Amino acid sequence: MIKNLKKFNSIILVILLFATFSLSNFNVQAKQRVIVIDPGCQAIENNDKESIGPGTWKWVSEDMVGAKGVTTGTNEYDMNLSVALKVKELLGDEYKVELTRSTNDVNMSNSDRAMIANTLKADLYISIHASGPEDDSSGVKVICQTKDNPYSMTNYRNSRLLADTLLGSITEKAAPKKYEVAESDKLLGINWCTVPNAVVIIGNLKNQEDDEKLADSEYLLKIAEGIVSGIDSYYSQK
Repeated sequence: MIKNLKKFNSIILVILLFATFSLSNFNVQAKQRVIVIDPGCQAIENNDKESIGPGTWKWVSEDMVGAKGVTTGTNEYDMNLSVALKVKELLGDEYKVELTRSTNDVNMSNSDRAMIANTLKADLYISIHASGPEDDSSGVKVICQTKDNPYSMTNYRNSRLLADTLLGSITEKAAPKKYEVAESDKLLGINWCTVPNAVVIIGNLKNQEDDEKLADSEYLLKIAEGIVSGIDSYYSQK
């Protein structure tokens, strides 16, 4: 009797251990990846200087309102938010998507935005912009950190992969005339971010040709589809 009871208890223990392992494995597989999308700029100007990266005394200020369409008069903060909302919609339920802002009337620094991704321990952080560093620049550019970025030395491989997959997918969907991946250690959003990240410049509102192209809702949809496809491609290659 005792022997049979011990055997029965052993079987129950094995079943419980198997059930616990299976449930744990299911929870790991079921956990959604967290994607933070940052619609760059805002309607409220903020000229306060902020550190270019953690642990440095180099302070800079950036134009938080952004560009205005040279022909259309479109505000960059409107453009960025429009594309970000479309990206969130297209990503659907496959990912858990968080926006750094859902309205234009916010007052956030670049480091504030990156810290949202850090706090959430996001899987990816993507910042969307519609202006170039030079007034005459044009086309799509995806920027990530350099390999020797002094503020985040562990993110380069995944950030570069993300930049490459985003650009590849955007060019496939939207076919911009000019496109490139660039690396930089001068962008605060990149330097303050502790998760894989990239800045997507979908065009330059200061450039007449880009401004007119970005006014086309079908083109913007293709850009958004490209960003979504780029995220999927990132995970298929990772």
